[in-house]
Amino acid sequence: KTVEGFVGAGLSTLAVAAPLLKRMIGKDTSIANIGKHALALAMYVSLVSPFGGFLASAVKRAHGAKDFGALIPGHGGVVDRFDCQVVTAPFVYLYLKNFLSAAAKE
Repeated sequence: KTVEGFVGAGLSTLAVAAPLLKRMIGKDTSIANIGKHALALAMYVSLVSPFGGFLASAVKRAHGAKDFGALIPGHGGVVDRFDCQVVTAPFVYLYLKNFLSAAAKE
């Protein structure tokens, strides 16, 4: 919600992207340019994820609601904990499935 938060989240995402992707695919798989794949995913997630929050806020505003629920008091409900993932998860899944599985077969 702030420029500092956006930049900090982006930098931390870029910092953990390559080690996390290497851990996800395992040590047996050798994929060329794994760092480039990790940075591409990190850039996408860093830039697009905040829009999940904006979309959730727009839906709440349109319905006159402050929060999606009361299960987690002060956090807007369970949906607010996953709004960014809803926007990014489909692309990340397709990217991993199409690009990394194809690269692993080479």
